[in-house]
Formats: sequence, C-alpha cells, structure tokens
Amino acid sequence: MKKAILLIICAAALAACSSAPKRVGINAVPAKVTKAIAKADKSCIVDADCAAVQKGCCMCAGYEAVNKAAAAALKPIWEKECALAACTLQMCYVEINTSCQQGACVGTPKPMKECFAQ
Repeated sequence: MKKAILLIICAAALAACSSAPKRVGINAVPAKVTKAIAKADKSCIVDADCAAVQKGCCMCAGYEAVNKAAAAALKPIWEKECALAACTLQMCYVEINTSCQQGACVGTPKPMKECFAQ
C-alpha cells in the first residue's frame, strides 16, 4: 500500500514538473525566435511594408527588419518563448530604422539624436 501511494505521489510530481513553464536564461536568445526570424519574409514594395522585431528576449539582442505581416506572425512566438525571460538593466544602442531597399526590408542604426527626448 505504501509503495502504491509513493508511486502516485511521484507520478503527480513528475506531471507537475513537466507541465511547468520553462524558464529562459538571462538575456536569452531562444533558438525558436532565431529560426523564425531567419525564415521571416523580408520582401517589401515601400518603406511602410517593413517593421523591426527583437532578435532575442531582451532589447540588447538587437533588432531585425522584416515584412509587417511577418512581424505580426513572429509576435506570438516571441511572446511564448520570452514570457519568463530575465533581462539585465543595461543601456544598449540597438534600435533601427527600417526601409525598403531593392524589394527587401533593411534595418539601419537609428541616429543617436532620435533616441533621446527633445
């Protein structure tokens, strides 16, 4: 009888641990986010077709220019993979302006003066 109860308790603990959300490391760049960005559509016709998406869970990972529809598709992946991510409080100069160049979305570093309130 004791063995059966112990077995049930162990099975319940194992089930609880396997269904718990995964913690992501500090300043994480999950593989699923990286793969999704690499596969994302970067085609465009005008500058307005492009958007910037974060390459990792934290701002300092940088940004990538992708098609706006692809950015919308990436958002749920990023939200799921980065839900429990911890980020360090460091200053980063990684923001980009997006533009359409020769049919592809391109990101260029945002000028420093645009990062500060006037």
